[in-house]
Amino acid sequence: MPTSRAAEIRAALEDALGTTVDAFPSQRGIRISAPAPASNDWDRWRKAIEALQGADAWGSSDTGEGPQIWATVEDGVSP
Repeated sequence: MPTSRAAEIRAALEDALGTTVDAFPSQRGIRISAPAPASNDWDRWRKAIEALQGADAWGSSDTGEGPQIWATVEDGVSP
């Protein structure tokens, strides 16, 4: 079950990106991922990066299906 912080980040990303954002458990906590905005969509990038600032780790990668942005929230994860 997503933590409150993960749920907030997910909701903020959905608002920023205008699309569904995935969240699922991982070894480090909750992993959130979504398609990256177009490279020239500065407004969506600004909003997405603002939302990602609340995560413990975040970044982007290319999954072969296009660029993705991701975040990890470690609330409740045992060391």
